[in-house]
Amino acid sequence: MKTICLLLLFFSVQLYLVQPAWAEKERLVFEFPQVDELWMRAAPPNARMLAAYVTIENNTEQNLKLTGAYAPDFGMAEIHKTIEVDGILKMREQKELALPVQSSVVMEPGGLHIMLMMPQKKFTVGEEVRICLVYEDEAGTEHVQHLDFPVMKK
Repeated sequence: MKTICLLLLFFSVQLYLVQPAWAEKERLVFEFPQVDELWMRAAPPNARMLAAYVTIENNTEQNLKLTGAYAPDFGMAEIHKTIEVDGILKMREQKELALPVQSSVVMEPGGLHIMLMMPQKKFTVGEEVRICLVYEDEAGTEHVQHLDFPVMKK
């Protein structure tokens, strides 16, 4: 009986010591920000550049950075911001966008957008285009969110 009690005590202590490791592992599962209003603008068949838009809400418990984008059906994808310089609209690449906890970024025509260059095919209204957003967490680890953007004429 004494041996059984000692064994139970031993295993209880072991479970107690291992439990924080389980909790830490659970916390390490990356939570992507919420996305809404995804769409890619329909363009003429010979267009060499297209734009996609999305609203990103960081409802997670950590600060994030949007560090890039890529799309399998395009030669290149970048995050751009439209700015006015001396009365002329220009686009500037954004190397990263900060997404603090409980913040949001709105990509819309005339502002931030995903610039998609060198399309590998033609896109029609109603199709979906795979675009991947690349985030960096507080530890510097990259995470890729795969999204399907509907092609729309707006």
